[in-house]
Parts: sequence; C-alpha cells; structure tokens
Amino acid sequence: MKKIINREVFKMENIRNKDTRPMMDLVAKKVFSNTEVTAQFVRDLLDLPVTNVKILDGTQIHAKPYKELLPYVTHVDVLAELDDGTQVIIEIQVAMQVDFIKRLWLYICEQVSQNLDEYKKEGVNTHYLSQELIPVYAIAITEKSYFNDNRAIHSFSMRDDDNCEELKVKFKGIEEKRNLVKMVFLEIEKYTENTTENYKKVRWIEFFGNKPFTHEPEKIMKQADSIINPKEWTKEEKSMFDERRRDFDGYYAHLAYVREEKEQAIAEGLEQGLQQGLQQGLEQGLEQGREEGIEQGIAQERVKTISMFVDLVKEGHLTKEMGASKLNLSEQEFEKYLKSK
Repeated sequence: MKKIINREVFKMENIRNKDTRPMMDLVAKKVFSNTEVTAQFVRDLLDLPVTNVKILDGTQIHAKPYKELLPYVTHVDVLAELDDGTQVIIEIQVAMQVDFIKRLWLYICEQVSQNLDEYKKEGVNTHYLSQELIPVYAIAITEKSYFNDNRAIHSFSMRDDDNCEELKVKFKGIEEKRNLVKMVFLEIEKYTENTTENYKKVRWIEFFGNKPFTHEPEKIMKQADSIINPKEWTKEEKSMFDERRRDFDGYYAHLAYVREEKEQAIAEGLEQGLQQGLQQGLEQGLEQGREEGIEQGIAQERVKTISMFVDLVKEGHLTKEMGASKLNLSEQEFEKYLKSK
C-alpha cells in the first residue's frame, strides 16, 4: 500500500485546493446556489446574454443516505431559470455511466413536458401551447470522457445537414431567435494546460477539475473559489463534507489499488519467469521461464479484470452486453462469470 499512498500524494500536489473537491455533490450544490456564479457559468458556456438567474431546483444541501450509494455514481442536477425565461439544466457526473447522454436528453424532454403541463393548468389552450414554449438547454460537467477526440469541450445543437446552419426559432419574450435545443459538455479528463479552446469555457474545467488556473482568475472565479473553501462553511456542512470526502477518497484509493495490483501481478510474473529461467541455466529455460511468468501475470490480471466488470454489471453501471464486449467474451461466457460470483 505504500506505493499507492505515495502516488496519490503526488497527484494531490497538482491540485488548486487540497481541502475540497469541487466535483463532489455537496460542494457543487454550494457553487450553484450562488446566482452570480451560476449566471457567469451559463453566460460563458452557452454564450447567452444572461443578466440574472433564479435557481429553481437542485441546490438544497441536506443529509442523504449516501452509504446506500456508490460515491462515484452520484451526480448533481441543478435547474436554473434565466431572466428571459430560458431554463438550463446543469449536470455534474463523476463516473462513466451507460446511456448518460440519453439520460441528459431525457431530462430536457421531461422539463419541457413539465412546462407544458404547467401551461395547461394555467388554462392555456392546447392549440397555443407552442407559443408558450420556452427553451431548455443543458450543460454537463463530466470527470470521464464520452467523445472519441481530444477536445475537452463539445457543444451540440440542431443544424442543417448540408450547410451546418443552426435551427433557431422565435420564443415568446425573447428578442433574438434561439436554438430549440443545446447541449454543452465539459470533459475534465481531457484537460491540458496548453489547450487552445476558449478560456472563458476552459476556466470552468480548471475550476471543477481543481486545477491551478492558467490565467489570472477574474473576480467571479475568486468568488467561486471562496464558496468551496470549507473554512467558510457551517459546522453541519463541514461534517457532511468530511463524510462524503472519506467515501470519495476511498473510491479513488480503490482505483489506485486496482492499478497497483495490475502492475504488481505483471511484475511478479516476470520475476518468477526470470528466476526459473536463471535456475535452469539455459537460454531456452530462461526464455521459457519468462514466457510462463508473463502468462501467469497476465492470467492473474485477467481474473481481476473480469471480477471488476462483473461487479460493474451487477451494480448496474454497465450492461451485460457491454461487459462481455469489453472483455472480448461471448455473452454466454460472461454469463457464467456473473452466476459464479
């Protein structure tokens, strides 16, 4: 375990604030409970002329039975309303989840549906519901990567297939035409200090990724940083944070342990093969020993990898089909491992 601890300490040295975790649900909720910070966040990511925001849902900080949930699948959903009525769903996702993008799209659809239900309650005739429609957008901050390129920021909207012209329509109470839908993703895992992307957007990756700012932070970023400083929190908030941080750190320690076990298994296999070869005193024996050691190390790692994917499937984070595919097994073969554990 000594190597693991040293490795984690080394990683901690390259973070902006050692006393907090901006991606943790309790911390993120505190950030987005501040309307000034949320307004600037939306302004930067969606390129909208935001004046004020109102938080409709998702920033209440209260105790939950977190022990019933794995810390790496918790997420934050915040619903904000801009001064022109536009609604923005803000989602923070720590771990890779199957169908996450479809789930985010589902959130948008559900919010549009809820808005329509409210109009009906207010007596709006079904024929005129489209006139009352307001735009609902989404911003997702993910710790893991979802897109197969090196860009850390992706923005999606409806566009013409031939000339890429955006589909925009007129919404009630908004002067300029707006996108029917827009989804922005920030992938923290892809962050690099020398990125050429718009820094107004990149700084939020630095903020939530707990990276040192590569530019002198503006007042709003300093304000956001002060919000996540535990020294400014209540006793109850500190207590909840400490509990969640232990879960959070335990998860990352587990990941480090798995990586260490993998490296150790391969190293032990190589060493065993080398020793066997040396004892034989023959080049043929040495080569054979190395091969057997490598094979043994690989076999040990294979068992651990299969066990990990079995756990992920049983906990609902991967489908059985995806688990089998990742392991290059048939579904029938993978099913045997699921039943045996």
